[in-house]
This record gives sequence, structure tokens and C-alpha cells, in this order.
Amino acid sequence: MEEIIEFTEEVSFEEIMKYPGEYYAIVDHKIVVHGKDQDAVQKEAEKFSPNPLIGKAPTHETIIY
Repeated sequence: MEEIIEFTEEVSFEEIMKYPGEYYAIVDHKIVVHGKDQDAVQKEAEKFSPNPLIGKAPTHETIIY
């Protein structure tokens, strides 16, 4: 299992926040998979790359402006 990150410069924060509270996978600077189940996101993302970057988007309630 890859390390879980909250934020990344691979894609914009606005793009990540389209999926609040969900896991997402980034390949080539694009979110290729997202969902609530980390294992399912990882497995699906590995179809695009053997080493996808996996993160978890914060919920709107946890964002500090």
C-alpha cells in the first residue's frame, strides 16, 4: 500500500476537492480513479501505472482557510 497524502502539487487543490473525503489516484498529473475504498482505488489505479500516487481529499469541514 502506498503512503497516503493529503495534498500534492501533482494536481490542483480545486481538482482534489471535487472528491471530498474520498481517496484518489494520480497518474501523469491526472486523477484517474477516486472512491471511498482505498484498496479498490489502489487496485484500479494500478491498471494505469504500477506506482500511482494515492491520496485522500479532505472534507470541506476540515479545511482551514
